[in-house]
Amino acid sequence: MAPSSKGERGAAEAGRGGRREHVVRQLERVKISGQLSPRLFRKLPPRVCVSLKSIVDEHFLCAGHIFLGFSKCGRYVLSYTSSSGDDDFSFYIYHLYWWEFNVHSKLKMVRQVRLFQDEEIYSDLYLTVCEWPSDSSKVIVFGFNTRSSNSLLINMMMSDENHRDIYISTVAMPPLVHCPGCRDMAIAHPGDPNAKCLQHGFMLHTKYQVVYPFPTFQPAFQLKKDQVVLLNTSYSLVACAVSVHSSDDSSFCQILYDRSRHPRSPAGEACRAAIPPQCPSSSKDGLERDSGSGRSAAASQQTVPPPLQDLENHISPAVAMAKEFVADIFRRAKEAKGPAPTGEEAGTGLEHLLDSGAVGQGSLASWDLGKSSGSCLHSSGIPSSSSSGTGSPSDAGGSPKGSPSVELESQPVEPGYVNYTKLRYVLEPSDLAEAEDEYEDDKISLPFVVTDLRGRNLKLLRERAVCQGQYLTVEQLTLDFEYVINEVIRNDASWSRQFCSFSDYDIVILEVCPETNQVIINIGLLLLAFPSPDEEGQLRPKTYHTSLKVAWDLNTGVFVTVSVGDLTEVKGQTSGSVWSSYRKSCVDMVMKWLVPESSGRYVNRMTNEALHKGCSLKFLADNERYTWIVL
Repeated sequence: MAPSSKGERGAAEAGRGGRREHVVRQLERVKISGQLSPRLFRKLPPRVCVSLKSIVDEHFLCAGHIFLGFSKCGRYVLSYTSSSGDDDFSFYIYHLYWWEFNVHSKLKMVRQVRLFQDEEIYSDLYLTVCEWPSDSSKVIVFGFNTRSSNSLLINMMMSDENHRDIYISTVAMPPLVHCPGCRDMAIAHPGDPNAKCLQHGFMLHTKYQVVYPFPTFQPAFQLKKDQVVLLNTSYSLVACAVSVHSSDDSSFCQILYDRSRHPRSPAGEACRAAIPPQCPSSSKDGLERDSGSGRSAAASQQTVPPPLQDLENHISPAVAMAKEFVADIFRRAKEAKGPAPTGEEAGTGLEHLLDSGAVGQGSLASWDLGKSSGSCLHSSGIPSSSSSGTGSPSDAGGSPKGSPSVELESQPVEPGYVNYTKLRYVLEPSDLAEAEDEYEDDKISLPFVVTDLRGRNLKLLRERAVCQGQYLTVEQLTLDFEYVINEVIRNDASWSRQFCSFSDYDIVILEVCPETNQVIINIGLLLLAFPSPDEEGQLRPKTYHTSLKVAWDLNTGVFVTVSVGDLTEVKGQTSGSVWSSYRKSCVDMVMKWLVPESSGRYVNRMTNEALHKGCSLKFLADNERYTWIVL
């Protein structure tokens, strides 16, 4: 017989083990953790629950709108549509929509944009729309191609299963109130809802491919620092920062790569430029990567200590190191063509390079090497402003006489493992602002297409051009994985003498600190190495797995080795099982390091995952304001 009272029903539930924890205890847990579980209240009163059909016109639902969720501010509800032709040779086109939400009122569409500008997308994408913890000026949309469809076009276009396409669009949020710039644009373009100022009307699009083992998607870490997104391209970690500024804004602050925080040279050099850093260690050759997984081979660089005679002649360590570095380049270049050159030949080539003015005193590098707890600090040696007693580039032979003087800080020689670029875009260059027709730079890891809401491409400004009004800045800071792996193994691995080559790797972000701008990454490695000399039997290379933990500073571009794991032999395991176990260990590590944060500092994430699973969400929840839209 069914329980006839609440007490009996509660006792029956407790007997079945289904009784929920008391609400007071749950609230006490909120005080300890700092987070309110969205499952604390599984049901809301009807007055805060709204049916989707009652607030959206039927023809929008028939048009295929997929509703994703609330924006973080609670003012908007987001949806998207995807469309393609009836034949197998049509591409998918995606649009994102913002709807203004008021309880018990019809949703009002306030913005519609096309995602992934002009990209030929040949399959239905997993979409994820994210917002930063405190940056409410824009959203970022990730589109993942999983290659799970069987259409004819996909089979023709995707012959290589080792690659997947990643599409990204960053879109400005609609303004809560019209700013003066938006009002001016509305007057200039009456009737056009997409006529907005640059701050409220920009879009950035990019696309890249990832290879197996495909990087994990970690929005909680990738977007943990406001205005910055960390993108794992399988070959490098790219930190991208997007911001809008005004020409009369004196409070401009560069988001990435603050040169004033870069470590100083121990030799007290006043002029600092960048070359690939070399940590003192025993030389190691043959650090290379097999091309079977789709990644390019990476050759190690041999470190040669400064010659004694240079030190005796009172040549600065920076100059001595630069000479040896260039000499090493000559040696390796000669070895690729024929017999290795003698030290005399390499020295002659270096002297010719220095005498010709291609490398001057002002462009030679200094470095800052530090070891702490067995780790190596890899510094990029960023140039700073000259102090007294330091000659200009023309004085050192770096530029011919009569040529315009060039500030050292405007042409830094970047290190080998990290690159930094900063580009500025404007909608309509003024007479004083000179636009760049074509900009080609091998330091740019991800080329962006920058447009306004009306689809017009923004113009790229020259580096020193003066602009009027608003401009958009895109910064990119890049960490090359293969260079980091080679440097860490050569300088910090106890098993470096056993090492032969690495064949594959996987990168997982373990933590991001937005206050210190430190990024902790874990690099899982599959490699070939000789067994330990203590082992019996014939010494032949075996396959091992290990991990390297590295801390990357977004302020300086410096990476520090945190720890190097031991070699674990891979016996009868497939690469898939190795990477599965590795990622599980990373998840366990992240959970151990997890520190509760305030409820407001989270990355808002909306996805169409339920659609790809063949089901639908039951409701869209705004947990901060306790409002539900029942689907």
